[in-house]
Amino acid sequence: MGQGNGLRTLSRQQVEQFRRDGFLVVDDLLDEADVEPVKARAERIAAGDAPHVPDDCVQIEPALQAGGGPSSRALAVRKLYKLAQVDDVMLAHVRNPKLVDAVADLLGADDIKLYLDQILMKPAFHGSAQAWHQDSASWRDIFPMDLVTAWCALDDATIANGCLWMAPGTHRWGMIPSHLRPWVESRLVGEFEPVPVEIPAGGVSFHHSLVLHASRPNTTPHRRRGAAVHYMRAASIKDAAVTDAPKVPPFVQIRGRSFPGCV
Repeated sequence: MGQGNGLRTLSRQQVEQFRRDGFLVVDDLLDEADVEPVKARAERIAAGDAPHVPDDCVQIEPALQAGGGPSSRALAVRKLYKLAQVDDVMLAHVRNPKLVDAVADLLGADDIKLYLDQILMKPAFHGSAQAWHQDSASWRDIFPMDLVTAWCALDDATIANGCLWMAPGTHRWGMIPSHLRPWVESRLVGEFEPVPVEIPAGGVSFHHSLVLHASRPNTTPHRRRGAAVHYMRAASIKDAAVTDAPKVPPFVQIRGRSFPGCV
């Protein structure tokens, strides 16, 4: 794939599909050797057995914060994040050429930085739903609003355990003002027709930071773990006047050049 068409790994058809729909699924991008170290390190961090990882990088599922859930802390964790700056295994994951080559094709750039990395653990029975949202609605201090997330399945992601759902083409609306969100969401079924992104472990879904997406609760006795890596062009601008965007660590250079005055 990708050879002879100016792309690194994806086909022209895949890139065009991403531009049309705002997301792309590649079922077999990662193999066991890519996935297993990430799963093992995530377990160690979630269990509290990684003193190099600050406590504020670990978030417990809200329904389990008061106790009464699983005896293991690892099984109650909702999210791990901001890991690449402090953990070598996670840094190697976000720099995996299989991911970065595909992101470079989708961004049309080889100068790439990391915005943020997360591991979303979706605990058994208690993994909560995530409402329809655009990532750039939170990351509104980064311009252009044209970031790409690589969502890597560490377990099989299914409808029952809370896989992502995408609303194809909604990234072309740009940033949707909050007062128009109910109107847009009322037209999802029948017009934008949400699509469940069921992928096997090792599969990766890439999505644009403006595409509307959501996830449902995990109703199964097993976790649904996914590593989400958010990439941007190194030539992006951070608007310092926006003070209510997420506080994230210094951006990591992933590939290519850095530019004065940019992220």
